[in-house]
Amino acid sequence: MKTILFVCTGNTCRSPMAAAITRQYALQHKLPITLRSAGLHAREGDTITPEAEFALRQIGITENHTSRGLSREILESSHVIFVMEAWQAEAIEASMESYAFPCPPPVRMLDHGADIVDPLGRGQAVYDELVCRFRELIPARLSELEISATAESRRRNP
Repeated sequence: MKTILFVCTGNTCRSPMAAAITRQYALQHKLPITLRSAGLHAREGDTITPEAEFALRQIGITENHTSRGLSREILESSHVIFVMEAWQAEAIEASMESYAFPCPPPVRMLDHGADIVDPLGRGQAVYDELVCRFRELIPARLSELEISATAESRRRNP
């Protein structure tokens, strides 16, 4: 089972939203993955923003999330890391280099073409658009990882 880590800045908007939407997708498609999220500058224990919570509820997801900062242990337990902005990838790669990981997990942009800008303070419509964007991006990124349904679930659901 692969562990996918989503990282943003504060771990109250983008990364928990991406993890929640991925979790929903993985359950629907019976994908054997574990999902985590963290923030490069997160305060431990903050809740997801009301706008993010509302946007997720609109697609049937209720998220009981508290923020956490990125740690060496979280990085070590991840098979792949998706970030929202290029500077985040650079910061994580520098951290892993300083930890001298023998085989660091790949760090990838969730959107290959552009940064996913922090929606904090930009209104509900931006969060709603972000949900739509994640619902398009996430299946594409998962297919790149070549994650498929477990053999057990295929046997039960031919």
